[in-house]
Amino acid sequence: MFRKVSWISGAIVSLFFVFWLGHTCLVTQKDLSLYCKYLEKQKQLSSQSLAETSRQTREQVQKDIWFSQESATRLHYKIESQSSELVLVPTKNKFEIIENLRNMKCWMQEKVYDSSSGTPMQQIRFIKADEGVYRYNQQELVANTVSLSLFRLPGSELSTDLPSQKAFLRGIAKDVTLTVSGKTPQFNARDFKATLREE
Repeated sequence: MFRKVSWISGAIVSLFFVFWLGHTCLVTQKDLSLYCKYLEKQKQLSSQSLAETSRQTREQVQKDIWFSQESATRLHYKIESQSSELVLVPTKNKFEIIENLRNMKCWMQEKVYDSSSGTPMQQIRFIKADEGVYRYNQQELVANTVSLSLFRLPGSELSTDLPSQKAFLRGIAKDVTLTVSGKTPQFNARDFKATLREE
């Protein structure tokens, strides 16, 4: 009797399992239709997001970039901006990332070397502009109407406290471009008018 009840209940459980398996694993026309609608909606959402330009405002922006030089020391570049607007512009299947900087300052440690007395020295280029643009894809900084100064100071750590009277060269450039991709940064100043201080 017990075997008969066990066999009947096992058969019922097996039938229930087969029914449940068939119900959950078989794809019906309704399921296929719902899945196609879901894929279409996802495609529309992704194409809408790629077509729109996104913007974000930021305050007190700072970027630090380091480069290795031949003497195994590292050169430090620092870009600061009082505020900025980060813009993501869709181009084909990618985004171009542009940051519009306001009240921009940039310190560039051009070289670190030992003086004749053996103490470490550094040459720093300092630029300041009302506005600048940093293009992330190209790793390029562009600014117009830029005040530019060159300093030679003791030490190997980048100094951002630069007394203006210590600059050995000062001037104004119509525009500057700093490209930081690759091993060696490239700096270009156009229509640069400078005054040289005698040391």
